[in-house]
Amino acid sequence: MRNFIFSIIPIVLFLGVASAQEAPISASKKERVHKVIIDSIERNYYLHIPKNRKANAPLVFVFHGYSGSALDINCDNKFNQIANQNGFVVCYPQGLKDEKGKAFWQVGYNFHKNLKVNDVKFVKILTHSLQNKYNLSKNNVFITGFSNGGDFCNLLSCQTEGVFKAAAPIISCFMKEFYDQCDQAKAIPTFMLNGTHDQITNWDGDMTNQQGYGPYIPTVDMIDFRTRQINYDTRQQDTLFSNSAIDKTLIAIDRYKNSKTNNQVWMYKIINGGHGHPTYLDLEKEIWTFFSLYLDD
Repeated sequence: MRNFIFSIIPIVLFLGVASAQEAPISASKKERVHKVIIDSIERNYYLHIPKNRKANAPLVFVFHGYSGSALDINCDNKFNQIANQNGFVVCYPQGLKDEKGKAFWQVGYNFHKNLKVNDVKFVKILTHSLQNKYNLSKNNVFITGFSNGGDFCNLLSCQTEGVFKAAAPIISCFMKEFYDQCDQAKAIPTFMLNGTHDQITNWDGDMTNQQGYGPYIPTVDMIDFRTRQINYDTRQQDTLFSNSAIDKTLIAIDRYKNSKTNNQVWMYKIINGGHGHPTYLDLEKEIWTFFSLYLDD
């Protein structure tokens, strides 16, 4: 989704949360940008390759939010540290800019309908290119993203069967248009996190398009879709409480599992949470723990 609301509750704005205006890149954040040409358009991305990387290493894609920056999340999130500890490669693709000059992923928002951008094709080609160039795993490829980047993860999981092993869309929605086309998609293990009081990506969805993005389904319907996909037969529930007196959130965790296939859906429901996640949750670590369940030897 588009912009972000701040509250008195301390939250971490994960994975390049969009701001009203994209922050300038500081000199201390100089990183080498990689480039690839797709459909005569130059596409950029940043790459973190740990020194302990081995042949056939896993690959994790991290997608920024609307108006976000691949460089900023490369420098600011914890995935690089986790990659150094576990030997996987992290790729931070950069979205193109829309008519307002804001970087985005094409998931069909109403105000992006006229923009002929095929981000799904970009990521598929980039995946195969990185696998071949750096001798990365053909099986252990994972995707995560925040807000618009999370919406894009939902789209990728529906339109790229067999490319990605698991997905972690964070504070995301399913646009009604591509949700209707996703029924026949193969089940993919999914980690989700959404806030019940999010005023950007509404927990109850927006099927009447009051916000102007286009219709998107309620979060409970998104959960129902993902859990039906895996045909779960067990459900484990847990609660994570705030460690701060001023943080009024708590996290209701549901872990759904098909015991035969080991496909799982983890849902982290942030009670009273907005468009971010609480500081007491080590989100990147939780995501990698989930992805690790699906690593092939």
